Amino acid sequence: MLPASFLLAIMLNPPLSLLSDDLLACIVEHIAKFPFPNNDLYNLSLSDRAFTLSCQRYIFRDLTLRKPSKIFKLKEILDDKPSFSNHVRVVKLPTKSAWLFNNHVVISILKSLASSPMPPHTLLFRRQTVDDPQIIEDPVLVMRGLTQSFFSQTLTILCLDRLDIPLPLFLICPRLREVSLDHVGATESYDEYPDDLCSGCKAPRLEVLDYCDSYSIVGQMITPPPRFNKPVVRWSKLRVLTLSPHEKEEMTCLQPILDTACHTLEELHLTRLHAGECRCSVFFSTKQI
Repeated sequence: MLPASFLLAIMLNPPLSLLSDDLLACIVEHIAKFPFPNNDLYNLSLSDRAFTLSCQRYIFRDLTLRKPSKIFKLKEILDDKPSFSNHVRVVKLPTKSAWLFNNHVVISILKSLASSPMPPHTLLFRRQTVDDPQIIEDPVLVMRGLTQSFFSQTLTILCLDRLDIPLPLFLICPRLREVSLDHVGATESYDEYPDDLCSGCKAPRLEVLDYCDSYSIVGQMITPPPRFNKPVVRWSKLRVLTLSPHEKEEMTCLQPILDTACHTLEELHLTRLHAGECRCSVFFSTKQI
């Protein structure tokens, strides 16, 4: 892989505008795969107008809503260039996110994203610093906010990382198809949750599930607590299942899922075996099982 500094030095030599759109897009895609690509994408975007539009698609692809100062700056950018909201595909939220759904600037940004021809389809919830709480702050308010946003209609991919989450998060996204769980725990009590958040929505039909050290929440997804009078997810269309077999609890969730998804499951991945720093993976086609 060529270093970014070398690529940028070449790109400063005209006439870049004579390159085909496909080649320009290929160069940008190459740089976007760097470990921390944004600075390189910013520089590339400024180096020649031929790259600007392609770079913007990657620069604005992921949107993190966390710090008020950055959120106000983002609002100014979207007000000046409303078309930038069309590039957003992933929204990232911290566990301290309740205030976002009461903030008029954030609500305005969400409305801007909702008006996009293709609103964001991926939501990432994670603890972004060690000081962030393990549990989502004011979860009922957050669930309400998500229900009233475009996510209830557009969300197809949900990624959860190192936090405890409530089951209604699945119910408010009926089009959800892919779920990734990494060190995710389950909410213990749902007494504070209103009925419509626990049973008033249609359960999504998952197609892809990847979980690691998340057996408590997966157990609730398989057998919801009595507070829920119907499934929170359905397994009848599951095609790809990835889990970590290094703990007994992880494997106890496997058989109930296989029992329900036996006719649709195409791939079973046993991965993340924690062999030092290496990631090991074993793949089974269901034709082999």
